[in-house]
Amino acid sequence: MEFCENMCYMEPNCVSINLDKRVGRNGRYKCELNNVTHEGHEHELEKKGHYFYRAAESACVDNPCDNNATCQSGFTDKGYCCLCTTGFKGPNCSKDIDECAVGTQNCNENAVCNNTKGSYNCSCKPGYSGDGRTCKDIDEGASGTQNCSADAMCNDTKGWYNCTCKPGYYGDGNNCRSASTCKEIFDWNVRSEKSGVVALILDSKPISVFCHMGDFGCGDGGWTPVMKINGSKMTFHYDSKFWSDRNAHNLPGGKTGFDFLETKLPTYWNTSFSKICLGMKINQQTNFIVFNKQANSLHSLIASGIYHATSLGRNMWKVLIDSEASLQQNCNKEGFNAEGNHLFSSKARIGIIANQQNSCYSCNSRIGFGTGGYYDDNNTCGNDATHKADNGNKRIKAMGYILVQ
Repeated sequence: MEFCENMCYMEPNCVSINLDKRVGRNGRYKCELNNVTHEGHEHELEKKGHYFYRAAESACVDNPCDNNATCQSGFTDKGYCCLCTTGFKGPNCSKDIDECAVGTQNCNENAVCNNTKGSYNCSCKPGYSGDGRTCKDIDEGASGTQNCSADAMCNDTKGWYNCTCKPGYYGDGNNCRSASTCKEIFDWNVRSEKSGVVALILDSKPISVFCHMGDFGCGDGGWTPVMKINGSKMTFHYDSKFWSDRNAHNLPGGKTGFDFLETKLPTYWNTSFSKICLGMKINQQTNFIVFNKQANSLHSLIASGIYHATSLGRNMWKVLIDSEASLQQNCNKEGFNAEGNHLFSSKARIGIIANQQNSCYSCNSRIGFGTGGYYDDNNTCGNDATHKADNGNKRIKAMGYILVQ
């Protein structure tokens, strides 16, 4: 009996014993150690004549431990201690452990830990899928769960995605709209007053052009480039087919600013406008004039060869050349497709022609773009003047710029 009681004493969970009075074949007695006593379990206690039953007074009878903890009688001044189950702590195991706060959880770095009573669960963050222990990035573009515009590209990022409008379209990626002029981009405040290369949708495809934003000499807003003409070259001579056809020339030249690269852009036949900005660069000095003109395109004004008058006045055209400008006193025919009646008379696709005689028959001077005729037929942009011009004979070849708004 004493040996069996000593065994119970050494076993933390033992509070009672059953000792078989009968000696076994090996000369020993059978000793059963129990983790409960009859207290609270009277209906389960069975009396067997060949067994001794001994029980210690247990403080665990009233089950002082919470949350399915194991009560051990003795060990403390209270007469018991509680062995808490996983997820609980405290003298009576009544306090929940917040695994999320103490860092004992094993959620994935891309998951959110949610504390529960006695445990926790892991939920993958938005943009990830999995059981919380393992979270994999969702490719929203491939899975079709993004809400980008049909005119935008979806770019997958870690845990999310972003939408970028396709070339020629502008917006936040969720809403994209196409632009065919620099004015539209400026008005949408996409680029505000910052000039630079943008893509415009022209002939149903994106074309890169250098948009001039803000007032560089022609007034505020977005200005769409149309042509750049080098007066020393014959590319855009008055008789060039480029004035009547719908073929572009040197598109890369449309992606640079006021430099010396010639270009003719699809904006020549695509872009409607209400204002024209004309500029001429001479010896690194660029002068601009601007005037109101409504048209479906520059092509619609020029291609037919029909004369369309303007009323700027000769002094305004002279601003392009500055103090060196020179014109004859008479005729002063200005506008689009301005030419005299004589075969070799001065002519200009955009500009003014003048004559020393009181007619436009044999004009010998001009300021303009896409020029030709007497005197220097090789001067295709700038000022050419002879025969009693008001500021002397001139052979000024300029780099010309044509923009619309």
